[in-house]
Amino acid sequence: MAAHEASAKAYSPATLARICAKENELETGRKELQALRTNVEQSVERARQVLRLRHELEQQRLRIEKRRRLVEQQARRVEEASGMSEGSDNQTAAAHKREDEQDIVQRIKRLAVTLRQDRIILEDLRAMLARQRAQVASVLAFVYPVELGDDGWTICGLRLVHADNIHGWLASEETAAALGMVAVVVDYVAQSMGVPARYPVIPRGSRSVVVNPGSTPAQTAPLFMLRAGDRPRLRAAIRLVATDIEQLLGMFGIDDIDRHQILPNLTQLLLAIENSSFAQ
Repeated sequence: MAAHEASAKAYSPATLARICAKENELETGRKELQALRTNVEQSVERARQVLRLRHELEQQRLRIEKRRRLVEQQARRVEEASGMSEGSDNQTAAAHKREDEQDIVQRIKRLAVTLRQDRIILEDLRAMLARQRAQVASVLAFVYPVELGDDGWTICGLRLVHADNIHGWLASEETAAALGMVAVVVDYVAQSMGVPARYPVIPRGSRSVVVNPGSTPAQTAPLFMLRAGDRPRLRAAIRLVATDIEQLLGMFGIDDIDRHQILPNLTQLLLAIENSSFAQ
């Protein structure tokens, strides 16, 4: 209890004011992220509808193409038969077949135009989604800044201490708060990308957890340490979050990373999302 009070008194008034200001910034950022998330979900739904329409049109085009080939074969057989027979009935049947073939060709041309238009719409939607994802990444980078200082990498000024080096209540709470912010960023990025994280995170501030669906039944690992006995579980939870970040980086072709460097990898992920909008 004495150690806890001593740690709490270590915060100066300036530090407390900075923390309050940061909380206000975080609340504003969360509201902006929620609005962006709604826009992204609507855009994803529109893209899915266009993809379904495109698939249906492609299937129809294949059926028409198959029908056209059958008509061509029948037309050739009719022409061969009309060459051997001078009967007017065969000639009339061949003329009807040719008309049917021309009608099918015209339908295919119209479908080709529709497909080209849908392809343009799809590309526009992809570009719009990339821009919105870049916007989400930019807001996340602003609300949860990751910086390299004299004491190493920090997020919102908080250090992410290795699980084996956490000693004392203050270091434990600082790491738990930092991991809670990492969980928020990973969760928002996974949702904006429309990709389920391999190990879903549940952001709860400094009491966030990560789910391991591979275990039976699915278990949660804490991203915080209340006592020394929690150290192995915290170490495992950090590994799961690092795997999620590696999974998301892999979507941009980035696989040569050091899993132990969570904050640098998180910065690289946000930069990759922002840069992807320029490639569209």
